[in-house]
Amino acid sequence: MNSKRLLLIYNPNSGMKTIAKKLSDIVDIFTKGGYSITVHPTQRRLDCLETVSECCHSGYDRIVIAGGDGTLNEAVNGFVRADYQGDFGYIPCGSTNDFSKSVGIPTKTLDAAKTAISGVPFICDLGSLNGRYFTYVAAFGTLAEVSYSTPQNAKNQLGFSAYILEGLAAIPSMTSYKLSFESAERSGKGDYILGLILNTVHVGGMKIRGIDDIRLDDGKFEVLLIKNPKNTNELNHIISSVMKLDFDNEYMDGFKTSKITLRCQTPIAWTVDGEKGGEFRETTVEVKDKAMRVLVKEKSKV
Repeated sequence: MNSKRLLLIYNPNSGMKTIAKKLSDIVDIFTKGGYSITVHPTQRRLDCLETVSECCHSGYDRIVIAGGDGTLNEAVNGFVRADYQGDFGYIPCGSTNDFSKSVGIPTKTLDAAKTAISGVPFICDLGSLNGRYFTYVAAFGTLAEVSYSTPQNAKNQLGFSAYILEGLAAIPSMTSYKLSFESAERSGKGDYILGLILNTVHVGGMKIRGIDDIRLDDGKFEVLLIKNPKNTNELNHIISSVMKLDFDNEYMDGFKTSKITLRCQTPIAWTVDGEKGGEFRETTVEVKDKAMRVLVKEKSKV
């Protein structure tokens, strides 16, 4: 009889319901790995967060999360709430799976399940937006919808640039924010339409190019704030800069920081890891340095 205990928390509605279809094979992999398994399908929003925070100190030798980026976000907030500092496994089965692609977790479900019990821990940073933790991105503007509307051929050819360009195409219907920002590295103010605070090499299902030396364990975010163009000429300059992978110029602010505070007279609507993150007039985003131990494929380069 297996003496080690494993808790599998999965979202049955993530992606194409992949986990439900392959649950038997996943359990078989865990059993052959020497574990006695408890399976918990999430029942509602925040169920993963609550289950993780309640169970992570209940004697389980391994906790595995299966779902999309939103499910992982809940799990991470549950781990932080419970001050859990152990390793955990993750089986990605959402629509974009940006985090797993960034850290080197296999995209195939059963390979990810094997990694969840035999992988090596990668100790990476988390972000905190007014106390809400996130694994890879906090954003304002229309970027939450962009990844689903960007044509796949544009994603393949342009990657992250396609993500930004698709967002710029929505300018006529886009809300802009007159805001100020402060960080140790840079401060400024202006009228901004798009903002990204990143700890990832993939966003919106696309690989980031043009931002140097991105690491998920360096205690820094990559910040990109794009100003609202006043006329067609400025819009063309922004488009040209994005195509040239120039993300720091007079029309956009691109820099690294471990903490940034943004202030605006009207509430800014944020998304975190693709989920609604709340609306705030003052927002502080900061790094929680090396706060998460996720199991990744051995020899993975992050």
